[in-house]
Amino acid sequence: MLKVYYGHIQLVQDQQVFDKWLKKMDSNRRDKVLRCKNEVDKQRSLLAGILLQYGLENDRFAKQVFYSISHSGNYVMCVLSDRRVGIDIENKFRSVFSEAKEEQLSKIAKKCLTMGEEIRFETCDENKKVDLMLHYWTRKESYSKAIGKGLGIDFSTIDTEKKDALYWSDWLEEGYYCSLYVENGVFSDLKLQEIVTL
Repeated sequence: MLKVYYGHIQLVQDQQVFDKWLKKMDSNRRDKVLRCKNEVDKQRSLLAGILLQYGLENDRFAKQVFYSISHSGNYVMCVLSDRRVGIDIENKFRSVFSEAKEEQLSKIAKKCLTMGEEIRFETCDENKKVDLMLHYWTRKESYSKAIGKGLGIDFSTIDTEKKDALYWSDWLEEGYYCSLYVENGVFSDLKLQEIVTL
């Protein structure tokens, strides 16, 4: 089973709703939410906990459950699976990926892409560079989450093109690109479900 839940942080922006759901979280998630410095980060963290809890309560897994959480901008995603899995979502308009930061984007490319990926990045149409970087970045981050390394791995060592069949990538909403890495690359049971009410 491979199930992805996602939602917009507007679900928890009302203070009464936020407080109600915060009380329902286990102490670890509650502490994590409260450690966040600003309200938007608190909302993302709480929604991540809600999506995970919802998935664990509503999906039945025959074996061990693996999960991964990602958030960017206004969206939070949570994937649950019976296989090692990682997910990443990025906002195209986030400052680091912005077309206005072309020089910064090239520095990121030199630091985190393999030689082949960097060649494709540097030679692609200028209008497609941000989208291509989102493609590579989300794949690398989803893989690193699946193997338990997070951002603690040198992204330039991850060749996403050699393992292309192990990834699913697509636009979630305008400006939000996401990638999913699954250990065995089987996506026939992939289900995406947007949570629109709590």
